[in-house]
Amino acid sequence: MTRFVLALVGGALALVAAQTIGTALVQGLGIPVPGAVAGLVLMLAALTFAGSVPQGLGTLADVLLRHLNLFFVPAGVGLMAHLALLARDGGALLVAISVSTLAGLVVAGAVFVWARRRQERAS
Repeated sequence: MTRFVLALVGGALALVAAQTIGTALVQGLGIPVPGAVAGLVLMLAALTFAGSVPQGLGTLADVLLRHLNLFFVPAGVGLMAHLALLARDGGALLVAISVSTLAGLVVAGAVFVWARRRQERAS
């Protein structure tokens, strides 16, 4: 149990460090991207360079993905609080969400195919 908790803490520290570095870079360079996104790009680059995911980070990612639905609760509450805006701009929001979801699926699929081919070449 202690090992599991230490792995989670190590993974959380890695995520916070990536976000902090990303935020510092974005603010320092004036890049119009959220610091968390820049931090995730930096972490992706670091993990690609390392060639593997550290155990603590992988354990934390598994826990977060297992409870991913909890992250949608605040968004759901926000929707309920602003139903009038949703009724007024619902069509535009639906188009934006559909297009961005489709783009996300295409990019995720392309990254999966790229990673799978890379893994097959390595083995």
